[in-house]
Parts: sequence; C-alpha cells; structure tokens
Amino acid sequence: MKILVVAANREKFPDPVFPLGASYIANSLELAGYSVDIFDANFSENPQDDLKQKLTDFNPEVVAFSIRNVDNNAFPKATSYLDYYKSMTKVIKETGNSLLVVGGSAFTIFPEYFLQELQADFGISGEGEYAFLKLLDEIKTGVFEKNKVIYSDSIKDINFEHFPSRNGFDVEKYFQMGGCINIQMKRGCAFDCSYCTYPSIEGHCYRMREPKKIVDEIQYWYETKGVTHYFFVDSVFNHPEEYALEVINEIVKRKLDIKWSGFFAPIFSETFVDACLSAGLASMDLGTDAFSNVTLKGFHKFFTVDDIFRSCEICTRKGIKFNHSMIFGGPGETMDTLKETIRNIDLSNPTSVIGFIGVRVYPNTPIAKELGWDDVGIEPVFYVSPDVQDTLVDYLKEVVENRRGWIVPGLDKGVNMALFERMRKRGIKGQLWEKMS
Repeated sequence: MKILVVAANREKFPDPVFPLGASYIANSLELAGYSVDIFDANFSENPQDDLKQKLTDFNPEVVAFSIRNVDNNAFPKATSYLDYYKSMTKVIKETGNSLLVVGGSAFTIFPEYFLQELQADFGISGEGEYAFLKLLDEIKTGVFEKNKVIYSDSIKDINFEHFPSRNGFDVEKYFQMGGCINIQMKRGCAFDCSYCTYPSIEGHCYRMREPKKIVDEIQYWYETKGVTHYFFVDSVFNHPEEYALEVINEIVKRKLDIKWSGFFAPIFSETFVDACLSAGLASMDLGTDAFSNVTLKGFHKFFTVDDIFRSCEICTRKGIKFNHSMIFGGPGETMDTLKETIRNIDLSNPTSVIGFIGVRVYPNTPIAKELGWDDVGIEPVFYVSPDVQDTLVDYLKEVVENRRGWIVPGLDKGVNMALFERMRKRGIKGQLWEKMS
C-alpha cells in the first residue's frame, strides 16, 4: 500500500520548523513495510499545485495529512489556517481516489470540527504511530467505518525501534533556513498552566526516551549532515531535572561539539546550568509568561518573581543569552501588574522578549473551564483581563517602541521576515532572538 504523508505547515515565523510529528508517522510506516512518500508544504511556492502533481505521480491509496497549528496566536492580528488547510484537502479529494486521514496537534485540539471541515475520511486524535497502523490494517481488510475520529491513547513507551529517519524531508534546508534541528526528549507535561494545550495533546504524565537513544539521534545528524545546532522541543526541558541531567551527561560523554537550546522553566540552580554549559548550552528560552506574582498565580505557575530573578541572574553571570516568552493581559492582569511586569523585565536585562497579547483560549484547558468557554470554536478567541481590555494594546505599543530585542507578533514589532531570511542565508545558526540585543 502506498501512503503519502503531507506536512501541511507553512508558518515560517520566526523560522521554518521541521515537521517532527509527520516524520514520526512516516518512520512508523516505513518500519511497517509501507511504501511512503512525503509532501512538505513548508518550502513549496505553490503548495496546491505541487501537491496535485505529487498525488498524480505517486498515486497513493491513503494520504496522511498532518496539521500542526490552528492559527498564528497573534492577537490583535490573529490569522486562522483553516481556509488554507481546506484548500489543500480539496486538492486531495479531487485528485485520485485516496482515503484522507487527518492528524497532528491542531487536529487533536479540534478533532470533530476539523474532520467535518476538511471532509476527511478518518481522523486520529492523539499520538498516531500505532493508531494509524491499526487503521491501515482495517482498511486493508475492507472492514472499516468512514467519517470518524479515532481517539488514540498515549503511547506508554516512546522508545521506538528507530528514531525518525526524516527520509523525504530536506534536513539540510531546515538546518540552513531554520538554524537548528528539533529533537524530542519526552512527551507529556506534569504542570497545569491555565492556557496550555500540552496536557490535552500529550497527557499529564511524562513519557521519556532513553538518554542514549536521544543522543544517538543527535550524533547521527551531527556526523551525517553536519548539524551542529539543536532545539529540544519538550514543553519544559529542565523538568524533571534529574532526567535532563542524564541527557546532558550523555552528550558530554560523546564529546559532541554542538550547541543547543530549549524551553526552560525559570527556576533552576547554578549547578544545573553549569552542567548544561558543559554539554553545549547556547541559550535559554524562559517560559516566564508573567513577571508579577498576581498574574503568575492566574496562569497557575509553580514559580515566583523571585525565582525568575534568580534564574536571570545566573544566566547573566554565566554569559548565557536568554529570552522571556511573555503573555500580557492574562488572568488577574491590571495596569499595576502590567507595569510591574515591564519594570521587572527591564531589571532582568534579557537578550530578547517575545510577547503575545491576550490568551488564546482552546477547549479542555484550565482557563476555558474557568471561563465557561469550553465550547470555544476553531476561529481564534482570546481572553484579555477586563481591567486592561481597553488599554493593553495601546500601552504595549508605547512599551515596545524604544526597546531593543522585543518581538511582539500582534503588533508587528520585531517581525522582519526578510531580515530573518537574510541572516539564515548568511549562515547564522541557533535562535535568531540570540542576535537581537
């Protein structure tokens, strides 16, 4: 059976992101003996035309359509990707007789809605490596029910037979234009941040890959493609800390000359940071979200303002570049907490700040339940604290006007895609925000 895996994502801000989920699916299909081809829309100038040509040439029986993002999360200039996805699945339905199976993180958030809107034959909500193989077995027997969502349980052991080969994807181009290659250490998140979809997509329990297998993957790309920069895509790199240290120690043991970054909770020790540096840590993307204890509590955060300051002080003393990822206008936000947050950001002296305005509300998240918004649909809906609803955007425009290193997509602040592309073509690797100060 021939299966075409379509990685539909085309969002390139701030960089094109390698479609890791689609590559895991393709890998499981290859290991199961299926004939697999890839269509990656990220670098296509005319994705609908190119997809049609791929379908005509390959003539697959099944198309696996992977969707990563629902929208760009950039209030007040939010953009939904639904119409684009519909244009792509329309091509699939009109070209040949392939069965259409939709999955991915975006689908998992809105499974029934996407199934209907994209006119899919099947959808897989959750992790698809095994659920898709089971569905294909049913398709081969001819005994299956169309127009349904398959709800997949979390895979307990994610130490698959082989890490994703990424066959059919242009790894070199992603490294050139994205500045790094993404690596997954674990799935799931044990925290309960009010806005976050990680627990509903991957579950609340951590499922960890063996450190040796993680570093085997890094070493393979380092030795075969010369990939020197990596980004760990886990929701929180430094939790559990003892597990992160096992991975770090394995990198040190292999003596790999690499640089890497990841998402960090801003609560860590100097000893931990020293270990990270010994393994090639280049920068930290801190999931700060707010810099006032009032709004941190509103986001259900497990750290405090003092924890953030201590973490920033360690980074500064060690010469580590760090970014604050922020959400302005969250639960409990007032003009006082907002001004406190801006003041504390300035005092912490970050390399960069990436800020989002308001909270994009998704179903099955704590904030959706607290607000009674569990029927929220696919069109972008944002929560902004009533106390700053009328003043937030104008105030932030003033804040960002004279501050270097700030990126606020909803205000088009720091969003210069032509510059980003030129930087990549000049060979700059790592996270672009590292170069912002």
